[in-house]
Amino acid sequence: MSTYVVSDIHGEYDAFMEILDKIHFSDQDILYVMGDVLDRGPHPIKALQEMMRHPNIIPLIGNHEYMGLTCLRFLMKESRRIVFRSLT
Repeated sequence: MSTYVVSDIHGEYDAFMEILDKIHFSDQDILYVMGDVLDRGPHPIKALQEMMRHPNIIPLIGNHEYMGLTCLRFLMKESRRIVFRSLT
């Protein structure tokens, strides 16, 4: 069993998968992802989905995730306001 730490994946799913392969990541290992999975790269959601498939991958929120959550809250509020206005 090994413990690994990585950060700043920034949507680079293929590079993330290469790292897992290179360290021979297994179900007995633990990987801490120190934030910044989102933003910049082409496949941030795919990287998050891969992490969700592994209970032994522990992602922590970084400033890019915080920014994404802040934007999501705003977008949800704004979309409800627009839908409500169109119904009246």
